[in-house]
Amino acid sequence: MKRVTLVVGLAAVLASLPARADVIALRGGGRVEGKVIADPSSDDGGGVLVVLPKGKTPLTLRKDQIRDVESRPGPLDEYAARREKLAPTARAEYELGAWCETHELPDLAELHYEEALTRDPDFAEARRQLGHVARDGRWLTPEEQRRESDSDFSDGEWSPDDEEEARETAESAAILGRIKAVLQGLASESADRRSEAEDQLMAMKEPEAVGPLAKALGGREPEFRALLARALGGIPGDAASRALVAMVLREPEAEVRDAILDALRGRDGDAIPARLIRALKSRDVRVVNRAAWALGNLGVFSAVPRLLNVLVTTEERMVLVPSRGPALQGPPGPLIGYNGSSAAYMIGPVVGPGVAAYGATAVPNVIGFDPMAGGAPIVFGDGVGPLPSAAGLGPRPAIQTFTIRNAEVLGALNRLTGVDFGFDVPAWRAWVARSFNPRPERRRMVPQP
Repeated sequence: MKRVTLVVGLAAVLASLPARADVIALRGGGRVEGKVIADPSSDDGGGVLVVLPKGKTPLTLRKDQIRDVESRPGPLDEYAARREKLAPTARAEYELGAWCETHELPDLAELHYEEALTRDPDFAEARRQLGHVARDGRWLTPEEQRRESDSDFSDGEWSPDDEEEARETAESAAILGRIKAVLQGLASESADRRSEAEDQLMAMKEPEAVGPLAKALGGREPEFRALLARALGGIPGDAASRALVAMVLREPEAEVRDAILDALRGRDGDAIPARLIRALKSRDVRVVNRAAWALGNLGVFSAVPRLLNVLVTTEERMVLVPSRGPALQGPPGPLIGYNGSSAAYMIGPVVGPGVAAYGATAVPNVIGFDPMAGGAPIVFGDGVGPLPSAAGLGPRPAIQTFTIRNAEVLGALNRLTGVDFGFDVPAWRAWVARSFNPRPERRRMVPQP
C-alpha cells in the first residue's frame, strides 16, 4: 500500500503516478508533476509556483532550481489558463472549483470553494460543496457538526448522522441529566458513592444514551474510558457497536483497549468485523495497527487477505536535504541499488509503538564508489556542467521512501493462522493461496457406538 505524505508544507505528486501533468526535473535530483505558473508574491520575479494535481498547497521554487520541464498535456494546462483569467469574485472562484471537480482535481476544487467563502461568507453553494450544513441560522462545518452531534464511524473518525443528531428531545435531556449525576458520583470521595454511580452507569441500556455517554466519558482519563467501554458493551444495537469500534481505533492505552475488546467480544453480527477491516485502509498507521490487533483478538479469520495488504506499507515524502559535494565521508547506509547513474541507500530504522520504519534515499549523478571513504558514492556535477558544483546549491528537494513494518498486523496474522513468515509478504501470500482456510470449523466430538 503506497502513500504520499506532505512534508515541510510542500505537496508532491510523484512521477510514478499516472501522468496527468508536466514532469519537472529539479537540479540536484528529484522530479515532481505539476504546472509551473508565476508566483505573484515573488518580489524579484525569480520565484514560481508548481500547481499539483493533488494537494491544495503549490510547491514554491526558484526558477534556477528547475533543470527541465517535460510537457505532458493534462487538465492542469487548462486550469492554469482559467486561473490566470479568474475574476476576483465569489462566483468566479466557485465556478472554477466546480470545473476542477469535473476534471478530477478535487483538492483544487476545495481550494476554490474555500476562496469563494473568503470573498462571500454567505455563498451557500460553496458551503454545501464543502459539506457545511445550515442549522439554527448559522452554517456548521463538518468538524463543528462532529462536535455538536452524536456520530457514526468512518475510517477511525466520527462523522455526523444529521437526521438523528439534529433532534433534541425530552428523552435525551433526561439522559444527559442522569449522566451528569453519574459523573458527579464517580468524582466523589466516598467509595460507596462511586460504586453506586458505577452501577447507575452500567444500568443505562437505551441506545439513545450512546452519543451522550461517548461525549461525556470519551475524552477523560483512562479509567473513565474503560468504564465507558463496559457501559457501551451492555447497550444493545448498532450505535453502541459503532462507538466501540471507534474507541478501539483511537485508544492509545493498552489496558483500555483490553476493556473495549471485552465489550466487543460480547456482540454479534458482521458489522464490527466489517468496520475494522474498513479501517485497515486508513492513512494513519496507528489506526491500521489497532484495527489489526482487534481483528486478530476477535478471531476474524476472513481478514487475513486484507491484513496481508498492510503488513508492510511504504510512505514517500519530499523533503529538503543538504546538497552533496563530489564525495561523501561515508555512505549514508547500506547500498540497496545502483542503476549506473543513481545509488539507493537504506537509512533508519525509526521504531514506534507497533511500527518500525526503514527509510531509503537516492543519491543522483553517481559515477563510482570511493573505497577510501567506506564505499561512499562519488558524485560530480549538478546535472548541467562537468564541474563538482553540487555542494554550492544549498538544500535541494529529494524524495525519501519509508518502509513501515506494522508489528500489530504481523501479530494478528500469527494469531489467525498459527504460522509466522515475519514480514515476508510473498511467502505469506504463497502460504495463504496454498493452505489457508478462511472459515475454520471447530472439531465436533461424535459419540461412538
